[in-house]
Amino acid sequence: MAKSITRHGNLGFVFDEGNSVLLNAIARLCILYEDIRLELNQLRQIQERRAAGEVLDSDDFQVTYFMRRALVTLVEFRRALTRIRGTQEFKHAIAFHPKMEKDDLLPVEQFFQQHEARIKELRNEFGGHLQEASVKFATGHVSDVSGKITMNLRTEGWTMGLECDFVSQLMAGIITSKLAGKDYKGELGEAIEMMGTAFGHVQVATVALVYMFLWDRFGK
Repeated sequence: MAKSITRHGNLGFVFDEGNSVLLNAIARLCILYEDIRLELNQLRQIQERRAAGEVLDSDDFQVTYFMRRALVTLVEFRRALTRIRGTQEFKHAIAFHPKMEKDDLLPVEQFFQQHEARIKELRNEFGGHLQEASVKFATGHVSDVSGKITMNLRTEGWTMGLECDFVSQLMAGIITSKLAGKDYKGELGEAIEMMGTAFGHVQVATVALVYMFLWDRFGK
């Protein structure tokens, strides 16, 4: 039966009070790991809810939001991993752990070398960078589209909350402007598959680095 082990440690000690370039870089990597874990989990929850017949007006926007955030995070994760591997602390330590380098870290590096350009392309297609020209394209192609907006008011008349559901339609136009004739469902399917595969590599690299450099610093 699977089990979990939890440790608690003083973070000042764990991260050497910010004095280690390597530990700072690993801290950044861990933040990005949790980012993408959250983003992919949100996509999974939306998919499961919709499969159960519970569909919300905001679903389309949430899917595009978490997709573009996850793709952006993957690019940032690659940069963070490159930063770690470039530190002198890492180069010195990994020389004593050739199996971890060969079996865990090198395959991750090779995956990103092979797929980074495509990940960036998918990121841009799904609105990773909201550019004025793409927004202009979207607003210029919605003459036959109905959008929804809701203003929630308190009893005294003050605004309690604003829901701009129409942005789902605008994001669809922005994505269309980026696809340049490509099949939306095909690109969506590839993006989801790419993110799933990439997360497997992200997890392997993060676990290896945390075990090697952080785990014992949290105590026994």
